[in-house]
Amino acid sequence: MTADEERNGTGKEDEPDRALKEAEEKGGKKKKEDPKPSPWGNWVRKNQGQVVNAGRVDGGVHYHHHIGEDITRRLRRAARLSTERVNEVLATFCPSDSARYATFQKALGLHGVGVITGKSGTGRAFTAVHALAEAKPDTPIEQLTVDPTQKDAGISLINVDSGHSRFLDLTPLPELTGAQQVGLRGLVGESRKAGALMVIIAGPGQREEFLAELQAWLHIDEPARAEDVFQRTMERLCGAGTAERWLEATEVQKALEGAEPARALRLAQEAHRSRPSDQLSEEEETLWIKQTLEACADVTEELARWFKRNQRENEFRRVLLATVALLEGAHRSVIVHHAHRLAREWYVPSLWQTPISGDGLTAHLWEIGAHVRDDRVHFNRRGHGDDALDYLWREHPGTRTLVETWATEAVADLESPQRFEAARRWLGLARRHRDEAPVAALIEHWGDSYQLMWAAIPALAEAAVTPELGTQVRSALYRAVTASGATLRDRTVLEVCRVYGRVQPSTALTRIRHIAAKVPAHWDELLIQAVEDIAGEPGNIGIVVEALVSWHEKPGRGRVATVASLALCRLLAARGGESVPRVMIEMTEGQIDEGMVIAAWRAASHAGTQVGRPLWGWLDVLESGADEHRGFDVLCHAARGHERLSPAVKRGIGRWKHAHGRRAPALDGLSRWLDESEETR
Repeated sequence: MTADEERNGTGKEDEPDRALKEAEEKGGKKKKEDPKPSPWGNWVRKNQGQVVNAGRVDGGVHYHHHIGEDITRRLRRAARLSTERVNEVLATFCPSDSARYATFQKALGLHGVGVITGKSGTGRAFTAVHALAEAKPDTPIEQLTVDPTQKDAGISLINVDSGHSRFLDLTPLPELTGAQQVGLRGLVGESRKAGALMVIIAGPGQREEFLAELQAWLHIDEPARAEDVFQRTMERLCGAGTAERWLEATEVQKALEGAEPARALRLAQEAHRSRPSDQLSEEEETLWIKQTLEACADVTEELARWFKRNQRENEFRRVLLATVALLEGAHRSVIVHHAHRLAREWYVPSLWQTPISGDGLTAHLWEIGAHVRDDRVHFNRRGHGDDALDYLWREHPGTRTLVETWATEAVADLESPQRFEAARRWLGLARRHRDEAPVAALIEHWGDSYQLMWAAIPALAEAAVTPELGTQVRSALYRAVTASGATLRDRTVLEVCRVYGRVQPSTALTRIRHIAAKVPAHWDELLIQAVEDIAGEPGNIGIVVEALVSWHEKPGRGRVATVASLALCRLLAARGGESVPRVMIEMTEGQIDEGMVIAAWRAASHAGTQVGRPLWGWLDVLESGADEHRGFDVLCHAARGHERLSPAVKRGIGRWKHAHGRRAPALDGLSRWLDESEETR
């Protein structure tokens, strides 16, 4: 396997799938020996990442490692605020109205909860992070999300037990319903009880009853001035004197005039990165300014001039530019073939009217700022492809739909590493423009393709947790799984939920439940493994157990209750080298409510003989003599009078004693207690 394949989690591809049902057949699992005697057979014990059962998995056995580790780390970075990001906000933040902001900070510290309103692009989230970081230094900051598909927007499922600071963006909700306001009121109360700070971000018109009651308010009319952001950042990075001299330069003033704060920040960071030395002559500093401005130049004007030069008889070069921008790294023959395909779609005549006419490929690539290396096409300047895509997206919006459909067939001709890169280009385009359409294309087109679905999954999972797109992408995933019929697209969404659910379990489980409601029985193992993987992330198992219990209590239609019972059997069991099942430990530590575990056992008993697996592990713990985990009490209360679980526990005790061939006082006591309970009923 090559280094690129190892890095991207890709390798030699399997044979193509024959039908959708074959995509759900088991494959590629090796049996492991049980660490203890058990009559329940073997199953995957140690899952460090993902164990994917499929007829086709691009990347074979290495795909689970890619999704489980590299992508999960990337998702955490996308969804949570790192210390580096918070420090950057602290160092560069400039309020548009200092007096109003100071009043808000004081009120936030006094009341613990504040509301920031304003139009998109005015820096609401940036302001929220700065206010929280200033009010409670060195306290982790979490970004909370809402789920518009839920009656209460998922607000009631948010856990605020810790003292972390948090901000919650309500703008994806057009208006707050009664249920959402009730959930929000409870969330604010829990946050105050925990001694934590919270900032709520709302739209200009979201002043519903509960929000209006909150005392700390800040409305942002406009974003911070680019000049102020540049000066503050430059002073920190290069000193006050240097910042002042730069701001006196006419070229810098022109570059910052009407610019967004992000452009000012980038300019200051590039100046710091490219600074030749601390002591510069006037000529050297002038050269430094010139080179920095060139490096940060707005490519829009440059591309506009290029497009103007390449029209009519040279318009095919525009097509070639778009092709390379989307397929960079592809073999030259693939670039040429799909450039001709795209030209036909756009009714653009080719520069090669015959196989031998016109200049060669190298000459045309030179005209678009690209070259061939090792038979693969690359741009000369890093990031030029993104700039070209941005320009097309803004200036030629009519190309969007055609490019989305054309790219599906084109990307299928790429090798696996290039497919992953192509998917990330779509994600980058969507994030830069805050437009979910490129990501929706991954769901709609790539998600329905055996060849492309695995390349799309990491990008879709990351999109589902990003601040810019998360709400829209999760809504698109919801629409996909609530459509009628089971399709390959549902399988894609399931894998996306399996990955992003590690970071945001509640919304992912909602979508998995809808898949479970409509798919046939041979999907059960895939659904259960997805749930297991989500529960495997630290802090998630309690959320998952509670969700599965609710699935069983309100199964709706389809196989939801069956999947819930089977999945609970897996979660209640000891895994890998565990001597004590994880649920037992979490219950002892107060992470899972004892009553919820009792309900979980009762729901699991509906899985028939499968409930024997977790019982075996719990009986091991009881008979070991160390019952600080309260397993005895839980099994007693769960099985007492329960028509399914009580006989299952008794059978389990009998089989355990027979397998071990020795006395079992603790288990005999459990059996007697159940018998006595039934006699007194």
